[in-house]
Amino acid sequence: MAKPNEKILVVDDDLDSLDLIGKQVLGASGYQVAMATDGGSAVQQAVTAQPDIVIVSMSLHGFSGKDFLSALKSQNFEQPVVVIVPHGGEQQALAAFRLGARDYLVRPVREAEVITVVDKLSAEIRLKKERGQLQQKVNQSAAELQERVKELDTLHKLGKAVTNLNDVGLLFNRLVETAMQMTGAEMAWMLLADEASKQTILFAAKNLPPTIQLRQPWDDGLASLVMLSAEPLNISGAGMSQFKIAQIAKAALVMPIKARDQVVGVLTVANKSAKAFSDNHQSLLSAITDYASIAVVNVRLFQALEHRARQMQQAYDELKAAKSKDEVVLAFGHQLRLPLDQAKGYIALAVQEGGTALNERLRDHFRLAAERITTAMQMIDSLGK
Repeated sequence: MAKPNEKILVVDDDLDSLDLIGKQVLGASGYQVAMATDGGSAVQQAVTAQPDIVIVSMSLHGFSGKDFLSALKSQNFEQPVVVIVPHGGEQQALAAFRLGARDYLVRPVREAEVITVVDKLSAEIRLKKERGQLQQKVNQSAAELQERVKELDTLHKLGKAVTNLNDVGLLFNRLVETAMQMTGAEMAWMLLADEASKQTILFAAKNLPPTIQLRQPWDDGLASLVMLSAEPLNISGAGMSQFKIAQIAKAALVMPIKARDQVVGVLTVANKSAKAFSDNHQSLLSAITDYASIAVVNVRLFQALEHRARQMQQAYDELKAAKSKDEVVLAFGHQLRLPLDQAKGYIALAVQEGGTALNERLRDHFRLAAERITTAMQMIDSLGK
């Protein structure tokens, strides 16, 4: 059964043994085998190639197997090493273990023993790799989970800001700063449509050139497209060149801000380089624009309530002024009633005292005067009703 993933370095100056172990046994079994006869060069080969298993003869001439193990140890070589000792060489095997060897073979080497030792070590290596890969996945999952928790915490804080901040400028700035933070963007801005002029007004921005002013109309070339389509736009590289935004950015992610199914603006993050934004960035920006939508609706409701309050205050002031006028007229009428009542009494007295001395013409004049006074008094009385 071939095991192509394990690389084995065999070091032996006995060419027959080297051929048996390297080619006839391990090579035929599917292992990737490298062979060396010199201990010194084999050390360099082991450090450079990092084989999974090393098999070395303790009987090397010149640079001995013991020297080989010492050299590997000094190089912090951690892969398993199997030593080959002569018959009765258990003491050499013990010395090799002290230098880091994991197992040993006895000459004359038998094929079954080689396969047994190498297969066992290969299984351990594969298990170690699998554990390492599993640990790496666990660490990666933990890091991703921590990042998701951080993102959720940021969105939670943003939601509280939307409901608690009364300053529109601070609120929109918080939205833009959060968009930059969560997407790793180098700049960000928010444009809202002006219902009167039909232009897009820059309400909040971070890291834009100073020539671009807040609360002023600005067309970045992408906002109008997104507001028309009502769909997000993730663009970078050559595709940016045909838009005005290419003067300041090479990558952008534009998300529509909707209020009651109507696009009222856009939230944009951008990079000066062509570093594109990911699908996760788009999901995060979508969540932020949901809060932006709530903020815009709240602002519009607040403005509508303010306008209604001003109208009601004006109506109240007008009513109060009218009531004050009525009170003045009513008071003046009361002041007029007394002399009119007196005048009416004087007329009645004059008619009574004149008796028969008054002719009919004078009586008619007195009667007409009394009627006019009565009418005036009735009009005064009606002011209080």
